[in-house]
Amino acid sequence: MDNTLYDIPDSWKWVTLNEVSITNSGGTPDRKNPSNFKGDIPWVKSGELNYNLIIHTEEYITLEALEFSNAKIFEKGSLLIALYGNTVGRMAFLGTDAATNQAVACIKTFVINSKYVYYYLMSAKDELLNKREGSAQPNISQKVLNDFPFPLSPIEEQDRIVEKIESILSELDKSNDDLLKSKELVDKLIKKTIFNLFKAISKRLPLSEVSQIIMGQSPNSKSYNYQGIGLPLFQGKKEFTNLFPIPEKWTTSPIRIAKENDILMSVRAPVGDVNIANTECSIGRGLCAIRFNGYYKFLFYYLDSIKHEISDLGTGSTFNSISKDIVSNILVPYPPKEIQFELINDLELKIINYKKILEDIGIQMTNNVSLRAKFLKEAFEGKQSERYDSDSTVKSTLLKIREEKSKYLITQADIIKNKPKFKKEEFNLIKFLKEKYYNTSFTFSEIYNDINMSRDFIVNEFRKLEEENKLNISIDKITNTVKYTLK
Repeated sequence: MDNTLYDIPDSWKWVTLNEVSITNSGGTPDRKNPSNFKGDIPWVKSGELNYNLIIHTEEYITLEALEFSNAKIFEKGSLLIALYGNTVGRMAFLGTDAATNQAVACIKTFVINSKYVYYYLMSAKDELLNKREGSAQPNISQKVLNDFPFPLSPIEEQDRIVEKIESILSELDKSNDDLLKSKELVDKLIKKTIFNLFKAISKRLPLSEVSQIIMGQSPNSKSYNYQGIGLPLFQGKKEFTNLFPIPEKWTTSPIRIAKENDILMSVRAPVGDVNIANTECSIGRGLCAIRFNGYYKFLFYYLDSIKHEISDLGTGSTFNSISKDIVSNILVPYPPKEIQFELINDLELKIINYKKILEDIGIQMTNNVSLRAKFLKEAFEGKQSERYDSDSTVKSTLLKIREEKSKYLITQADIIKNKPKFKKEEFNLIKFLKEKYYNTSFTFSEIYNDINMSRDFIVNEFRKLEEENKLNISIDKITNTVKYTLK
């Protein structure tokens, strides 16, 4: 297997993530027992990972739920990564001790800077996602993570790289914040310009007096086609794109027809959105067509500016909708037609200038995204850091990592080794409890730590005792721990 992605400095070394860390995933308590999710232990799901610091979670589980499932507590500061679904590859740090579900892996590092791992995996996300496995819903497995190439640099250099990355990313984030504020300001200026234009017009008439209103009616579905035969069929807001709607299907048996330059208004959930028909088309019951006696763009801009007010006119318990009577009674400004042309021409010249500014802002934000990706890539190619003679060698760094990882694994192995060994066919849980915990309370964790057998086996045996009503259950209010005693 090729464990390199690109060239790195001679003082660095390509290793695998497994050589510098241990990965572990969580589990999901039994959802058939609602009480499992009424505890105070934060339980992280993959959808909550978004390059953030997780302190609060959507769901909290009990200690008993933790003990009777594969969920496990990971320490504050742990690096998490999503393994499955739409969030695959996203990461977060824990801001508190918390458990996770099976779609989230914890990466426990040794000696090295965990933020160095975080930013590296961020920079190499595309390469990581290319290694997803499975056909229906490709996922990252722990094996994929463990085998993933990792550019190990001396620990001192890692710290400098992280410091520089965070300084640059902070500047880019500030730039994006400023650009977003500018965008919001321009958006407000456009709305204010349109509002002021119509506010200055005093003459108002009901829409029915200056327009023909055609309520839509859906044709027979048997007449639908996707080959462009007949008239384009529009049924609701979802087909509205930019200034003109885009058809998803056509009909050969239209019932209600809108003409080119008619204003199309959504009259059923959502209510109030407008568009302009750029051709003759069929309209379903989710729309109405408004054939204006004046300049169609004048009416379009006005109705678009008050669409939230129109939405508030809607009624209905199942979904919001407006009737033809409501549409007919909407008051609209109506100056002479030649004035309508002049006002809209002036307005569109201003909007063009505003949109040019918005376009420039969008380009700058896109450039910031590119700069971010470029900088992260260069950082892990060794192009954004200095190397000092006083730095430890990557060889010594790797030796320290192996030493710390080995100590951790030995400790974990000793915990398992020191458990009493039983054969399943010989083991009797009730007998074991009577011998060790007679007249004494105990927790599931204590039992599990005392017996060198699989968690699933112990859980099943424990559940049998509960079903046979051989256990008393209580809550230690000080530690919020579930305690058991034999009956």
